[in-house]
Amino acid sequence: MRILSLLLLATVPLLAQTDNWILLRGIYPGQDTHVHTLDGRLLTGGFISTTDDNIVIRQRMGDETFTKSQIRKVSVRKLSKRGRNSLVGAGIGALAMGGLAAAVTKGDGTVTAAAALAYGIIGAGIGALFAGYDTLYRAPRK
Repeated sequence: MRILSLLLLATVPLLAQTDNWILLRGIYPGQDTHVHTLDGRLLTGGFISTTDDNIVIRQRMGDETFTKSQIRKVSVRKLSKRGRNSLVGAGIGALAMGGLAAAVTKGDGTVTAAAALAYGIIGAGIGALFAGYDTLYRAPRK
């Protein structure tokens, strides 16, 4: 069992260094895409296409092509994380303000519950604003 664990731990750095450009082929047309360039720019647009050497995204001023050598990382928006982010925001808002209200009001349950509910709803709304992005490609470190 120890040998298997050691082998697994030894392969993790190798997997992290593999070129994952091929994952860009799984992006569907029009999906919100962030392209981070090596010169520090962040460009957002709808995914158009990819080849072995470049990616094309649609921006307001037209389609823009980036070569693989220009890109630091590529991320895509995942809508499925909105629900999770809403729950996290609701929990943070409810706990933070519920605890603060309990401390300030010295245990008045009605005020504490109202504060926790109100800020839980606000936290859920804020959490839903952050859809989340998954990084599909990151340029290998040199």
